[in-house]
Amino acid sequence: MSDRFVLVLAGGRGERFWPWSRPDRPKQLLPLAGGGRTLLSATVERALALVPASNVVILTARDLKEAVMRDCGSTGVRVLAEPVPRNTAAAVGAAAALFGSQANDPAFAVFPADHAIDRLGDFTEDLERAFSISEREPVLITFGIRPGRPETNFGYIRRGDRVADRVHRVAEFTEKPDRANAAQWIESGGYSWNSGIFVWRCSTFLAGLAAGRPPLAEPLSRLAWRGSDEAFERDLEPVFPELESISVDYAVLEVAKNTLVIEASFDWDDLGSWGAWARRQPRDARGNVLFGEALALDCEGCIVVGDGGTAAAMSLRNMVVVHAGGATLSCKLEDTDQVRRVVEALKTRTRK
Repeated sequence: MSDRFVLVLAGGRGERFWPWSRPDRPKQLLPLAGGGRTLLSATVERALALVPASNVVILTARDLKEAVMRDCGSTGVRVLAEPVPRNTAAAVGAAAALFGSQANDPAFAVFPADHAIDRLGDFTEDLERAFSISEREPVLITFGIRPGRPETNFGYIRRGDRVADRVHRVAEFTEKPDRANAAQWIESGGYSWNSGIFVWRCSTFLAGLAAGRPPLAEPLSRLAWRGSDEAFERDLEPVFPELESISVDYAVLEVAKNTLVIEASFDWDDLGSWGAWARRQPRDARGNVLFGEALALDCEGCIVVGDGGTAAAMSLRNMVVVHAGGATLSCKLEDTDQVRRVVEALKTRTRK
């Protein structure tokens, strides 16, 4: 059997968690996972349950490399930096070339670094199954999550023909829906949330990329490991700036005919907002989520976070109060998926 690898994508910025999340400390480096761990460290733990540390590669932004390395500590995983961000298709294509030149056409998994998954045993069992399928067949595998609510911030997968227990062909990838469509899709029972977790062989992915985006595939296919990760990073320097910035979903999965979806048995959330994070946290007797230097007096259903200073809330209902990095956010809980608007407004003010 070929070696197996895991690629962890850790270049995102997570602006919806402002002010806790900043450009130099994005969502994956915040203690949002169970037990107060960072999302990245929890992701690395899942990767190490599947493959040895030398077969785990974290791909991140150049300015985040040192912070990512500190967060990984003594795990022994490899951390590589992109010279410029070019979305997930380029990142996964570069990893396919890297892994394919280190082993005999191995299978590899792709994990975003900022997802919340607590049931490690279920996750490992599902990933082992995906690795086995991808090593037998030239297929692109994604994981679908059973929808628990009419979520409008996730992409959806419409399942096609069943090929095995909890395994279907993908009939269609769909964009983020409005609430009415999301409710209708859930009622139909034929849709899953798109988790963004993938498994495939190097050759299978590169063939899919060549079919979907030939100008992107050609320069990436020439990349190879030349004895050190530092050399590979240098080889990315002239290649990445010229590449199209496009997601792997658009470049490959939405046009491929050999895509399968496994209905996940593990829990999952991409923690796209303060409200999503709070759903997984312990609450006090009045339903408040408190983290760090936080105080809630006569509050109900609130999220209060203090990092580097005290955040205090009084006589509030269903509100978010966050103080971190010298800045404070206060908003209705129902509006937490709109926090990115604050970041954009601050950028605009800075440019004036």
